[in-house]
Amino acid sequence: MKRTRAISMSEEEYWRMFELIRGDVETATRSNFTYLTVHRLAAESATIYHKYNRFADFWMLNAYSLQTTFFVTFGRIFDTRHDVYSVHKVIENAIANPSWFSKSALRDRKRKASRIDGHDPPWLVEYIDNAWEPKRADLEGLRDALAPHYAKFKVIYQPIRHKVFAHKSMQDDRAIAALFEKTLIADVHEILRFLHTLFWAIWEMAWNAKRLDLKDFRFFDGEIRRVVHETEKFVSELR
Repeated sequence: MKRTRAISMSEEEYWRMFELIRGDVETATRSNFTYLTVHRLAAESATIYHKYNRFADFWMLNAYSLQTTFFVTFGRIFDTRHDVYSVHKVIENAIANPSWFSKSALRDRKRKASRIDGHDPPWLVEYIDNAWEPKRADLEGLRDALAPHYAKFKVIYQPIRHKVFAHKSMQDDRAIAALFEKTLIADVHEILRFLHTLFWAIWEMAWNAKRLDLKDFRFFDGEIRRVVHETEKFVSELR
């Protein structure tokens, strides 16, 4: 894969990009797990299946909307064009600017968040002294961690995004069906889990000097439980 290059930007611009792409990760995650939950509920309950059938056109449109949202957003996250934001640029610009994650940068964030004027209070001095400061090699590990997930997206999910949801391919139905046959729910789960955890890890590194941990899935798991619970509650309360 041709490596995406870092682009010239200020730290303020970086965090704007960070939030935009993190928003896409959250949207892809919520649309995917909402879609799966809606379908699972119908498969598990004849009562819910009949609820859906009372307004079949609405639920078909709902399903298509969730799928479209997922695939279009999934594609934006991994976009490699030079003129757009993406997870690649979030990582490459972090690698190119380790000073954004330095103790000095952390001190500035804490002072601003706590509205500190004048000298640093003792708690902040101690906090900064004990803070972890990443090296460039630590940040480069993010690029390596992303690589297998992007490779799987590019081979399996990008063609679906391009040929079904972003455009209307001239291929026949059999060829389109073959694209979907390559997909696995577990693959999507794994990719979304990585992306969600990646953004939490970068945020925690910048704001709390935490070492990068791409295997701490607590926040992702909590988000999925919330999405599933809210979808189940909504469907169960339908008449």
